[in-house]
Amino acid sequence: MSIPQQLLPRFRPRPEHRPVATRAPAGPSLRLRWLGTAGHVVATPDTTVLIDPFLSRPGLRQLLRPLTPDVAAIERWVPARVDAILVGHSHYDHLLDAPAIAIARAAKLVGSATTAAVGAAAGVPSDRIEVIPSAGRSLRVGDLEISFVPSLHGRIFLGRVPFPGELTDTPALPLRAPQYRMGGAYGILIRAGERTLYHNGSADLVDAEIAGRHADVVLAGLAGRKATRDYLTRLTSGLGPRVLVPTHHDAFFGPLELGERLLPGIDLHGFFSEARAAAPDARIVTPLYHDNIVIPLEGDPRDLMVVESAT
Repeated sequence: MSIPQQLLPRFRPRPEHRPVATRAPAGPSLRLRWLGTAGHVVATPDTTVLIDPFLSRPGLRQLLRPLTPDVAAIERWVPARVDAILVGHSHYDHLLDAPAIAIARAAKLVGSATTAAVGAAAGVPSDRIEVIPSAGRSLRVGDLEISFVPSLHGRIFLGRVPFPGELTDTPALPLRAPQYRMGGAYGILIRAGERTLYHNGSADLVDAEIAGRHADVVLAGLAGRKATRDYLTRLTSGLGPRVLVPTHHDAFFGPLELGERLLPGIDLHGFFSEARAAAPDARIVTPLYHDNIVIPLEGDPRDLMVVESAT
């Protein structure tokens, strides 16, 4: 029997992983806010993008039925301004809410052909859908340079990738969870000025695709980490980050208001040990849902601060 999310223990980050300030430091900066699961807000003063936003978080029983976005949750947690939504792969816990946000915020929806098909079915105008081919591609959104980097999905169930394949035709919505086919997987590299951030939303990668790239900040998806050989060592040696942020490690079967709770089977302490060995000079930051990570655009990216917010 599954355990209700509210009965799972709360996640309490280590104090050394939370450089908390009462106000944001001065100077140009890149802001990062975790939306739970693999979702993040990435913002400069001029541009805001979302990566894999997933606020609806249906419970396990709801997964037996067709899924619809929770509009109220989206309005509570998504910024008023969004320029683009970037979708790394098309499982329901990455894609379900993205079309609704694109419509509500008049934002661009960017992702695979599967993401595009679901977006079109939801009513996102065709001129606001950007299709990324399997080989990846780069684009510019405001003052952000964005590259979709071909990657792999972690093996979650019995050594297999869940719900593989793609949607080639516009589907009839709403879909059930297994109908959200993966549609290919991408890492997402974002450059703001000289600062770079890489989102690895699932715990696998293609070494050759990240070779020669660099990311000051790496958002490392943890779901499925143990099934991928030398995952963090390969990821960090390829990208050379100075800051490591775990993501996709929280239980996502209840609203964000229940607080941060770990997915069963997630070994966060093992991640810390592996991260220290793989990237000993990197700073580890473990945010909570209400945090804004403020990363300076100049100087050492490790001189970041976490600013706690009420929203």
